[in-house]
Order: sequence, then C-alpha cells, then structure tokens
Amino acid sequence: MNYFKSFRKSQKLTQKEMTTLLGYSYSHYVKIEDSYSNPSIEFLRKFKNAFPNSDMNEAIKKDLSTN
Repeated sequence: MNYFKSFRKSQKLTQKEMTTLLGYSYSHYVKIEDSYSNPSIEFLRKFKNAFPNSDMNEAIKKDLSTN
C-alpha cells in the first residue's frame, strides 16, 4: 500500500480532508496516493509541515518499491 494512503488512514482522515490540509486538488492528491504520479519535493515539504512526525524516508522507500 502507498505510504500516503496508509498514513492517511492511520490518521483517520478522508482524501478530501488531506487535500484541504495540504492545499492540493483532490484529483492531484488521489494520483499521488494511488501511485499514478510521483510526489514532488513541494508536496513532500507540505506533507512534512502538516505532519511533522511523518517519516519521509519510509514514504520514499515505499513509493520506490511500488513502481
């Protein structure tokens, strides 16, 4: 499972709630969560700012293993 999807579920957030927190459109976020698009550096920064305890190393490792 994609890191961002599993993280979102662990926080008990919907995809729409995540888009609001991160400032991205729903369609853009879903593409990243479903591994149709790779997260940009800007996305990773916004994600880390919104969730300081998140593990970006784990996010990148899981993203690479799904492609």
